[in-house]
Amino acid sequence: MKAGTWFTDKLNEFESDQEFRTEKVIIDFTEKVVAAMRERDMSRVELALRLGVSKAFVTKLLNGNPNLTIRTMVSLAAALECELLVDIQPRAKSSHDRLHKTNRETGVAYCHEPAAAEAYGKGKK
Repeated sequence: MKAGTWFTDKLNEFESDQEFRTEKVIIDFTEKVVAAMRERDMSRVELALRLGVSKAFVTKLLNGNPNLTIRTMVSLAAALECELLVDIQPRAKSSHDRLHKTNRETGVAYCHEPAAAEAYGKGKK
């Protein structure tokens, strides 16, 4: 059995597993937060300051905290000058379809444009 086929078969087995789907959403969201931080050259310390929380709390969130609330997600998006988008849509017919969607289609959070660096006092775009 090919590795790609094996992996797709395993993903298909978990499609109806609520816990698996929940973890996937959490991972997708935290990956988008990290990507937005990189786009803005923002550290965990700076994000923590913007949120009014400790660096340890930000680290916990970015490590996939299972108690991530929509309120926290909105706060994270706002601190990154992004918009939180939550959507409900029909499930993909297969894992293959789901793996090949664009970030916009599969995302929970989407940042339109990186904020200008001047807004952060860094003096560059």
